[in-house]
Amino acid sequence: MLETATHSPVYRLGGLTLTCLSDGHLLIPGTYFPNADASEKEKVTPHTRFGANTWLVETGTRKILIDAGSGTSLKDRFPASGALDWRDSRLAARRDGITDVVVTHMHADHIGGLASQNRSLFPKARIHVQEKEWAFWTDEALLAAAPDDRKPMIALIQSLARPLTDQIVRHSGEADLGGGVRLLPAPGHTPGHQIAHLSDGDGEILLLGDVVVSDTLQFSNPDVTYALDRDPEQAVETRKRLFEWLTADEIPFAATHINATGLCRLEKRAAGYGFNPL
Repeated sequence: MLETATHSPVYRLGGLTLTCLSDGHLLIPGTYFPNADASEKEKVTPHTRFGANTWLVETGTRKILIDAGSGTSLKDRFPASGALDWRDSRLAARRDGITDVVVTHMHADHIGGLASQNRSLFPKARIHVQEKEWAFWTDEALLAAAPDDRKPMIALIQSLARPLTDQIVRHSGEADLGGGVRLLPAPGHTPGHQIAHLSDGDGEILLLGDVVVSDTLQFSNPDVTYALDRDPEQAVETRKRLFEWLTADEIPFAATHINATGLCRLEKRAAGYGFNPL
């Protein structure tokens, strides 16, 4: 059974403890959802906030951080990002106790918090990434072949990944980290995007990363794509498959960019889906 600590976004699932952390928020224009119709895009105003959530899972023997936020990597473009400054001495005890980091994917808002000044901030942790994801983003040929408007993003990702190399644990497909934590491939947004599945006894939780980016657009219409999806069609297929699973089994979930730091439930509606914070 899922037990909730109502004073903060902390949840207990059997022997697991899940703490939901906010890394601030982003402002993303409606034009980043290219196949949404005009009326849908208008729902995303210049003031529409996109969450920036990360998660800490404690199993009793391990502390597993699911994504690390953006650090200082996106401050110039998104001033309200990077609220979780892992360099801060006030976070030192929590940071130094982390045994594992799961990277849902390697966009800067998910790995920027892992390193600072070309040094890992979590030197004792194993960093879990899908093999396809690591190979794709660290390929030097990717930067050389990229369109000019994508080169800065790729260069940033590669610079953030470089100091992490010796800590990387690469997975090819599903991976069982033990203690009720499994990693499941969920490609489309990026080639090796993965999600975390938590289970203990008769309960489970899904941490979706960027399977859904806009709660305003992509719940009501899962066919809406995002400008940074590497394979938009596959991203839609993955989103629909996971939405069906979430609703069929009534699984609580969280996602990086929805405007709810804590867990939610998904429900089918006349038009697509809707989500309700727990």
